[in-house]
Amino acid sequence: MASAPRILIGISGGIAAYKIPQLVRLLRKRGAEVKVVLTEKAKNLVGEEALYTLSGNPVYNDTTTHYDMDHIRLAEWAQWFCICPATANTIAKIAHGIADNLVTTLALSIPEDRCIIAPAMNAVMWRNKATVTNIEMLKRRGIRVLPVGEGELACDTVGPGRMLEVDELADYILSNSKDSAVLTGQRVLISSGPTEEPIDPVRVITNRSSGRMGSALARAALVMGAEVTIVSGPSHVALPSGARMIPVRTAAEMQAALEKEFDNCSICIMAAAIGDYRPVKYSERKIPREENEKLVIELVNNPDILAALGKRKKDRFLVGFSLETGEDLDRAKKKMEQKKCDLMVFNRAGEALGTVSTRISLLYPNSTIEHCEPMDKSDAAYHILQRIAECLGRSHE
Repeated sequence: MASAPRILIGISGGIAAYKIPQLVRLLRKRGAEVKVVLTEKAKNLVGEEALYTLSGNPVYNDTTTHYDMDHIRLAEWAQWFCICPATANTIAKIAHGIADNLVTTLALSIPEDRCIIAPAMNAVMWRNKATVTNIEMLKRRGIRVLPVGEGELACDTVGPGRMLEVDELADYILSNSKDSAVLTGQRVLISSGPTEEPIDPVRVITNRSSGRMGSALARAALVMGAEVTIVSGPSHVALPSGARMIPVRTAAEMQAALEKEFDNCSICIMAAAIGDYRPVKYSERKIPREENEKLVIELVNNPDILAALGKRKKDRFLVGFSLETGEDLDRAKKKMEQKKCDLMVFNRAGEALGTVSTRISLLYPNSTIEHCEPMDKSDAAYHILQRIAECLGRSHE
């Protein structure tokens, strides 16, 4: 039986420090052993007693009785050292080898490939050339720098720089095995969710896709080290904050966004449930129910986005989804061949639409078919991306 991962968390003085007790609790719940180190400024932002209670271990800081040896003992204990939140100041210190507190001293005492940085700062600081340069220095040394979220920040501004949510942080930390960074340097483009085709200003034609698979694929790709852009139709499922998100509604909008982004990607995964039809006519006003005892709506085909991307894919790795109501794999195989896909994910409507779990089969151009057992969509997403990495010769297995 595998031993529990030993996670050492370093908290620097960013306002996002208040989220770390929740992260400690989640890591413990998922089987990890956790110890925590605080900078002096972080002590003013998060309670040591809460961290002690949740971690089940002493909390270390610059005034710990045995501070002179703590960096050695903790470095020997930790399998992974995650600094979260990592402020611009702490990132600069680590980049330049400054060890003026226990957190930065540990960053010098633990091998770079076991260090994870979760930045959190103001958007202007995040974009500053000094910060950009420091982060590039850390990456070149083998330190894993996690993406930041974009949105409203604590300083009442909007932009990039927000620390990832705790569930995303837990995914990154616990997935940081030898295979976790197999997609580093890859740019992954994902389509997700349903599309909507308006009938009038109130009514639309849509489908039951939740967008959960697309979100899971985006999160898994981020954890594996990729840069991720997700083009999503209307969905109530939260998208990972480290991904660049392009919202769309109609199939035409999704086509335009995907075609614009396609040249910049190395892997494209078409997980969206794109509507096959749209109304020929759109009513500028709500169609009154009283005027039509029977309403006939004429529909026309939407463009085949996957086929269009297949014609211009060149050396990109293209993944399609084939959603069917039965077990007939022939249609999925034909679709893979016609649309020049490198991998086709076959799933069944009753086991995929609007559900948390799914059952997939993976079809390859060499006629190999891999049938998978039912699994959570997050697990299915990791499995799909691991297979993509293997096809690209990037797996360590």
